[in-house]
Amino acid sequence: MGNKRRHNDKYLLDVKVHTEMRTRARARWIAAWATAALVLMLTSYGLYRAIRCAADRVVFENPQFAITRIAVESDGALTPQQVQRFAGVRVGQNIFAVNLSEVQRNLELIPMIQRVEVRRELPQRLVIRINERLPVARMQTASKQLSDKIFFVDRTGVVMTPIRLDDGTMLQPQSPRPLPVLTGAALADARVGRAVESEQVYRALALLDALEQSGAGATMEVEQVDLSKPRHLTLMTRQNMVVRFDVQDFRPQLRRLSAILAWAQQQQRVVASVDLTVNRGVPVCFAGGVAPTTRTTGAVRPVSTRRTN
Repeated sequence: MGNKRRHNDKYLLDVKVHTEMRTRARARWIAAWATAALVLMLTSYGLYRAIRCAADRVVFENPQFAITRIAVESDGALTPQQVQRFAGVRVGQNIFAVNLSEVQRNLELIPMIQRVEVRRELPQRLVIRINERLPVARMQTASKQLSDKIFFVDRTGVVMTPIRLDDGTMLQPQSPRPLPVLTGAALADARVGRAVESEQVYRALALLDALEQSGAGATMEVEQVDLSKPRHLTLMTRQNMVVRFDVQDFRPQLRRLSAILAWAQQQQRVVASVDLTVNRGVPVCFAGGVAPTTRTTGAVRPVSTRRTN
């Protein structure tokens, strides 16, 4: 029994010694790996700082890469100086320090600007090319709070407003001709920089586009389009003519209108109003006086006419 007890004590002592040795060995291995990782990390950081410092001196602090010219290409009302101010760039900045994505975002926040392209031309030239939105109509909401505020709408329905510059001047989107006014628009459609939601506004824009491409558009100068009736659009011209359209299928209505205007011109009559929502027997009202001479082709007599003085 005594020998067995001594043998067990010796076995336990050996196990304890081996366990302590393995623990110390594992600790030394972990410490070695931790030291190596720390040395590698410090070395890498040192190399990074050295490369960064060299890059700053060679690239970002090099006067050879300072911007000497900002070339702005615009097709609208914005001047190069205004584009530079909106973009947040200036002559003298390092060309590599300019964040091109940020410059593009800054310009795209301007509702008048539709498309932006920014690029570097090394060593010292920054190029900014912008395309401005072309307004096709002004818009007036039915809200009394915004009744005197001017909104512009482009062909895609995006809403714009004039930009007030630092000197107090108002910068408006450019248009090659006087813009018709869309009246009766909803308040929800007056969100600057976003597309309108009302189908009636899109129908009015489609009508203006179709009218521009039709023969009737050559003899009419649209002044106002009333959107207040859900199924109809009422168009008023600078020649004091009123035309009612159904919101569906403008082409046959415009063909009938072209025929009526051509017939009226041949008869030297002035059209006061036309109701194109009627498919047959289109009601036409003539004003007193003689129609101005305008060259047209073809003539069809209106089915139903009335004269007003």
